[in-house]
Amino acid sequence: MKISVISLFLATSAVVAQGSNLFTGPDESTTLDPRTGATCGDVSDLAPFAELYIPSETAHIYTIYNNNVTSVFTNPGTQYLGIVALIFSIQDPSTVPFYCLRNNAATAWLYTANETERSTALASGYMELFTAGYIYPSQICGSVPLYRLHLLGANSDYIYTTSVTDRENAITSGFTYEGIAGYVYDLLSCEVFHARTEFLI
Repeated sequence: MKISVISLFLATSAVVAQGSNLFTGPDESTTLDPRTGATCGDVSDLAPFAELYIPSETAHIYTIYNNNVTSVFTNPGTQYLGIVALIFSIQDPSTVPFYCLRNNAATAWLYTANETERSTALASGYMELFTAGYIYPSQICGSVPLYRLHLLGANSDYIYTTSVTDRENAITSGFTYEGIAGYVYDLLSCEVFHARTEFLI
C-alpha cells in the first residue's frame, strides 16, 4: 500500500493547529531556546518520527523511513497513529544513535540510545534492526523529553511520546513508565525551524 507521507503529516499538523494536546510537550509554556554554537544539531537534518500500530502483534513501531512505513502497512489492520516527534536523520553534533531492536518471541520493538541497555537487550534475545535516527542524550537546544513506557505481557509493547497527557493515559491503561529515552523536538518545532516534513526513502 503506497502511503502519502505529506498527506499524513498535514493531517497530523492540522490536529496540532486546532489545539489538540495529543502531541504537546511536557511544559506548554516552554519556548525553544535560540540555537547556540556547535552544541546544537542542524535542524535541516530533522525528520518526522512516525508511530504505527500492528494490532495482531500488539506492537507500536516508530520510523523516519518511508519504506518502513510502506512495509509495516502490509500487515493487516496496521494503524498510522501520527508523528510523535522530530529526530535527526544523521548524526549531528551532540546527538547519539537511537537504536531499534526487536524481540521476535515477545513481538517487542525496543528503541534505546543507551549503549548498556542495547548490549543487554542483544544478549537477551533481541536483534538490532537499524538505527532509527539520532537524538540528544540531554536536554539542550530547545529539545523536549521523549518518554518511554512498557506494557508487560505475552506480547510486550513499548510506546514513546513527548506528551505528558499521553504518558499518563498510557500508565492508566496498564503501561509502566520507564523514564526518558532521550530528547527530541516536538511538532511545534516545525513552525520555528521549518524542519523537514517528509520521511526519508
